[in-house]
Amino acid sequence: MKKIGFLGCGKIGGSLYRHITENGRGEVCFIQDPFWPAEKEAVCPVTDVADEMLYREADLVIECANSSVLRENIRSILKNCDLLMFSVTAFADREFEAQAKALCEEYGRHIYLPHGAILGLDGIFDGRRGIRDVFIETRKSPASLGISCDERTVVFEGTTREACGVFPRNVNVHAAVALAGIGMDRTRSRIIADPAVDTNEHSIAAEGDGFAFRLEISSLGKGAVTGAYTPMSACGSLDRVLGCADPIIFV
Repeated sequence: MKKIGFLGCGKIGGSLYRHITENGRGEVCFIQDPFWPAEKEAVCPVTDVADEMLYREADLVIECANSSVLRENIRSILKNCDLLMFSVTAFADREFEAQAKALCEEYGRHIYLPHGAILGLDGIFDGRRGIRDVFIETRKSPASLGISCDERTVVFEGTTREACGVFPRNVNVHAAVALAGIGMDRTRSRIIADPAVDTNEHSIAAEGDGFAFRLEISSLGKGAVTGAYTPMSACGSLDRVLGCADPIIFV
């Protein structure tokens, strides 16, 4: 049974925490989260800051915090265990990407990138050598983007690398698609704030040598950064990382 630590334990982390404790598919050995409610009981030690002794106990750290917290802790994590990271926008920082890859090589670790809100990420990855163009459009409520506006407004259009810098908590979908496909600088992103919606909507269009496809995803958000589907997706990703998914596995 793998021992699992949490770096951040909010909406996604909380779903994964319950999934682990209810299904016995691992043992939670620590939670690092300064916002963990003092009155809430945990099955493990809870800390505000990194604790090297706790990291040494873990086989896997699940990061559900944000890209800046991930950067602060990346060396301690990969020195001691593997990483399942949800702040995929961190890879828009070339220096962080190089550091993470070097640490994986130095310590023999793996970084797992979940598909999150995106369906068909495996298809994008499989076809990446033949894909020429990828365009991603996300439409969310202004509240989920941390801005205010009274009408539908395009708040960003440019490369995915640029989008990650402007909306690091809202475009993990874009970052994952770019990393699976043709890269941060060739993938194009558009972000729309729309006060008329309470969903997180993503439209992905890809064209390649002799093929084209479009993906449309809508997940109830109600002003939150994370949609309703993502926590379920996260639990599926964790099961596959732990190697204890259902007897029939889609690959």
